[in-house]
Amino acid sequence: MHESQRYAAIIIDGVLDGNNLDHVFEKILKNPDDSVQQSQVKAITYGTLRYMGQSNYLIGKLIKNKIENRVLESLIHVAIYQLTQEAHTDFTVVDQAVRAAKKIDFRKSNLVNAVLRTFLRNKEKLIQGFAGQSESKYNYPLWWVDKMKEQYVEHWEDVLRIGNVHPPMTIRVNKKKITVEKYSDILRSNNINHVLIHGNALIIDTPINVMDVPGFVEGYFSVQDYGAQLASEYLDLEDGHWVLDACAAPGGKTTSILESHDVRLVSLEKNPLRALRIEENLLRLGLQAKVIKEPLDNDNKWWDRQAFDRILLDVPCSASGIVRRHIDIKWLRRPSDFVNYGKSQLELLNNAWPLLKKNGKLLYVTCSVFQEENCDVIAAFCENHKDAIRGDIKFPEHVVSMKNQMLPSKHHDGLYYEILEKN
Repeated sequence: MHESQRYAAIIIDGVLDGNNLDHVFEKILKNPDDSVQQSQVKAITYGTLRYMGQSNYLIGKLIKNKIENRVLESLIHVAIYQLTQEAHTDFTVVDQAVRAAKKIDFRKSNLVNAVLRTFLRNKEKLIQGFAGQSESKYNYPLWWVDKMKEQYVEHWEDVLRIGNVHPPMTIRVNKKKITVEKYSDILRSNNINHVLIHGNALIIDTPINVMDVPGFVEGYFSVQDYGAQLASEYLDLEDGHWVLDACAAPGGKTTSILESHDVRLVSLEKNPLRALRIEENLLRLGLQAKVIKEPLDNDNKWWDRQAFDRILLDVPCSASGIVRRHIDIKWLRRPSDFVNYGKSQLELLNNAWPLLKKNGKLLYVTCSVFQEENCDVIAAFCENHKDAIRGDIKFPEHVVSMKNQMLPSKHHDGLYYEILEKN
């Protein structure tokens, strides 16, 4: 276990240094020691980041002087998570953490031992202190909690709570290849319990590796959150439409559109590696689109001047509405980020609008729950574009929402939708 603890501590240190968790995983676990179980490392890392508000509080109570070696401090975060949330014996966790500490900084291994044993002696009293501290109670930075309280007066606790649970595994059945009914029969025959949520969306009761779900290679389904699947519905598509999916990688919404209607579609993605994922998904699902590896900018040199009937603009954002899938987000983001995101999102809207034909529709989407990236951006855009008419978004009854904002729930992520029609 101690090697898994050590690797998890190194990865968490990378995240706290401002790096994306997936990128750190890829870098650190590229050539791990033979003794390291990657699945165990990832489980420990996710759990530690999920409950870091609590371990931050506890370390603050247990250690007077700042620990200079942040990997060592990250190891203490790991051990506290295991002592409070996992089923190992206290002795095992402490013993293994001390062994890991000796490999990180031999001279400080006694400190790790002392801190963890002090925690165990005072565990009950220390944990009682969680309730009085927002960061430890909700496991988010204090500024995040305060922002949620301000923007979601009635729902803020529910949104925070959902962000700390494991996300559902939702799939979208490819009706170009198989009906929902027939695919559901295949799942049942393989003893995979599931439930139909809406349309082509099925939630698998117990998440498993996608390669263990029958029909993936054959293109019978894609993994996509139910909230994201609604994009193809709100575009108000018709067969024959000329459609642009801007900022399209990894291609989930591109393929959803193509599965729902017979349209001609341009999938725009400036990152060549991410564009490759779109092409791979199209091939697997048996769909066709024109993938262009160019940015959506003020020049749009790739554009042939044929205006689009529909544009899907799923803009880069804070990902605050999918934090349970990207647990590092809440510790990476800073309050100033949302203003910066809003500026870039408004710029993308301005760049996309000239590509839309008169009476055409643009669907603006984020996976954020914060107003600075959502309604504030739309309000600023409409103020300077009098030819933009805001349409109505009506969510299905079982969707948890406030106006145009889907709130994270057990069935879906937190997405924002806005439909704009060009007058």
